[in-house]
This record gives sequence, structure tokens and C-alpha cells, in this order.
Amino acid sequence: MKNNMTRLMQIAAVVGGLTAGMPAGAHYLWLEQGKAEGHLYFGEYEETLRERSPGRLDEMPGPEFRVVGWDGKVTALNARREAGGFRFAVPAKGATVLASESRYAVKDWTKYNLGIVKPMFYARLTGILPPQANPEETLTLDILPTGNAGEFRVIFRNAPLATTEVRIIAPNAWTREATTDNQGLVRFTFPWKGQYILHAVYLERSAGTFDGSKYEAVRHRATATITVPTGAPTTTPALWHASKPQ
Repeated sequence: MKNNMTRLMQIAAVVGGLTAGMPAGAHYLWLEQGKAEGHLYFGEYEETLRERSPGRLDEMPGPEFRVVGWDGKVTALNARREAGGFRFAVPAKGATVLASESRYAVKDWTKYNLGIVKPMFYARLTGILPPQANPEETLTLDILPTGNAGEFRVIFRNAPLATTEVRIIAPNAWTREATTDNQGLVRFTFPWKGQYILHAVYLERSAGTFDGSKYEAVRHRATATITVPTGAPTTTPALWHASKPQ
């Protein structure tokens, strides 16, 4: 047991060194739901990376949260900033939680071949599948369940987004990629029960200025967290870490 824990710590140290120099363009926001509370995290789930405060979590000025009930009613959701993320009370059963961060600062990521961009982050928590299909309340970049088993539609400003790569991350951090078709549809299978994260990125070639800084494009990144209640059991990543200061 001791040897296993030592090995995990060694792996985490290597991963931390590899990710420390990476931009937040590789990071995303994602939502997780427990029995009594939910969390919004910033990092990379498949790399067992959750940013903390003080640290790179402080790059998030303050995500906005809202809840969409089964009746379509939209209400604000209060969340509390903590050292490891943002905590909120779990809403009524069947509700969807949406989070977005639009005030993230302009970044010069030319050395990563991303240019000078305005990052935008979005996260959706749909709960247990199959959730409500074709919801009226959407995010700018969103990953929506269609109601068909394993099928999702990626949209940008409510229009289907074709030929876009979507990554699925299983509860044990196993990943797989697929590309949307001409209708923005993508399909996945779910080998294990538990919470899965899907995420997609879209670069909008639209220049502008935010908070006095000019940018060449807007980099949108969205995730959707869904829960699969059946399937083989698996384990969650054993050891979480935060990136080293840059």
C-alpha cells in the first residue's frame, strides 16, 4: 500500500511538471454533483489536475451560476468560492446547473500557437441520463443530450457545430475522442457507471477588446457532466494535484 502511494505521488510530480508550463487554454471548468452539494472545478480531469487558491484558480474572477428546472424556469444559483473550487447546494431533482465565466482576462498564447485570445468557459451539469432533450436555456458553446442513447449535439450560438472534436472522460479518467457530423451530432458509449465529462473547444475568429486589452479571437471551451446510473463499477482518480506556480 505504501509503495502504491509513493508511486502515485511520483506520477503526480511528473504530471505537475509537465502541466505547469501549459496555458489555461488546456484547462476547462467542469461541474460535479454529490448527494448534498455540487462543485465547479478548474483544471484537467484526465490529468487529475484541480487548480487551487492561492494559485491559478484565482484567474477565475467569478463564474455565474444558474439553475434550469424541468419546467424551464431559470433561477440564479449562489456558489461559494473555496480553496479548491466553487461549492453550491444541489438543486431540486431533475434540474440542470449551468456555469459560465466571461470575465477571464485576455491572454497572449502565441507561443502555444493560439494567438492573443479572449478565453470563455462554460459548464453544464445534466444529471442522470437520459436528461431532457433540446433544452431552451443554452450556453454560447454547449453540449446537449438529444434524448437518444449516447448521442449529443454540439451547438455554437444555438446552431449545430460540425466537424468539431469532442472528448469524453470517464470516471476513472479514461478518455476517447470523436468528431461531430454535419448536424453537430456525436455519439459515445459508456463502459462504466458514474459521472462522465464531455468537452469541446471552438475558436471564434472575431477580434475585439476586453478590459482594455485587444484580442484576435475568442476561444470558447465547454463541458457537460452527465451521470450514467448503470454499468460496471470503476474508481475515480486516486490523487489530485494543482499545477506549480509559473
